[in-house]
Amino acid sequence: MIKRNSWQIMADTVNALLLREVKTRFGSNRLGYFWALFDPIAQVAFMATIFTLIGRESITGVPISLFLIVAILPYKLFSKLLPQLSAAVSSNKALFGYRQVAPIDPVITRLLIELVAFVVVYLLVALILTWLGIDAVPDDFLKLLLATLLLVVMCLGLGLALCSATIYWEDTPKLLSIVLMPMFFISGIFFCATMIPAKYWFLFDWNPVFHVMELSRDAFFSSYQTPVGDWAYLSVVSLGCLALGLGSYQINRLKFVTQ
Repeated sequence: MIKRNSWQIMADTVNALLLREVKTRFGSNRLGYFWALFDPIAQVAFMATIFTLIGRESITGVPISLFLIVAILPYKLFSKLLPQLSAAVSSNKALFGYRQVAPIDPVITRLLIELVAFVVVYLLVALILTWLGIDAVPDDFLKLLLATLLLVVMCLGLGLALCSATIYWEDTPKLLSIVLMPMFFISGIFFCATMIPAKYWFLFDWNPVFHVMELSRDAFFSSYQTPVGDWAYLSVVSLGCLALGLGSYQINRLKFVTQ
């Protein structure tokens, strides 16, 4: 019998959890998978239609549908990934009776599922826009990728920290849902910094998600240069959240299993 190392055990465990999580979340029929992909696309189409009806077919010279997509898709990733990660440990406590399953495994599993779903939806939307005759190729793909990765790192760190917080206060997920409510309106989904008077930028530029939106649009559109998007600020916040999350996980890793 070949003895597996710790990385192989983790890989096998995550693979098994992936199959379990996908079946639990999307169901055994194909409609569940279809809805997971259709939901963000339908939201983009609905909002683009509303803006078109009120006479806004473009913003900063960019078609309204593309302007919204570049912000809505990463925000959907943020708003789905953070709650999923924060509940990953508490939702899988029954599995920790198996010594192969570590508390970090369901976190990695949910992270992979959301990332794959995000990439698939992004590609589908890009194909649809291209079919409609809209240029959906980013001006600077690497910068766009970096902004998304920093968003993911921030969510991972916050998710781990919230997993730890749930040990001490079980209503943490409820507090998170309350905090996320206004984020939809203050993260720059429907507007960009150039549409706001400079004296009011301080109301938004504390929000790292707003920086993700600004930097994503700056990377995607050659015609847009963000006046407030700050790579240094976003990097510090994301890495700080990751350090907080990993530290809290290390401190509470035994409590995840015993409580």
